[in-house]
Amino acid sequence: MKKAFILGCFVASLASCGSKTQTWEYKVVKVAGEDATIMADYGSKVFQDQTPMLNKMGKDGWELVNTYTEIGTAFPNFGNSDYVTGIRENTRTMVLNFIFKRPTQKDNASPKPIPQKK
Repeated sequence: MKKAFILGCFVASLASCGSKTQTWEYKVVKVAGEDATIMADYGSKVFQDQTPMLNKMGKDGWELVNTYTEIGTAFPNFGNSDYVTGIRENTRTMVLNFIFKRPTQKDNASPKPIPQKK
């Protein structure tokens, strides 16, 4: 009985694998930071709450799979290495990138190539 159960589970798992492969489409949403009101030229960038955008993407079937940032120079030294001194870092986050994926829609899927006759 136990062997039959294990064999049945194995066969079911093979059947679920099938030959169909899932394809995905991806989207990158860039959110640029805005200058703060204090020290606008050299201060940190301000990023608004992205909850509404994330909820909209989720309703459209997109799943957030990763994020990354783009950085930029915050305090240019104008060719003089002594211009920026002290403990301040010389970079700041400029852009937040959100990477989404969702299963490819059947109507958007590219057709499979037709084998050519020889």
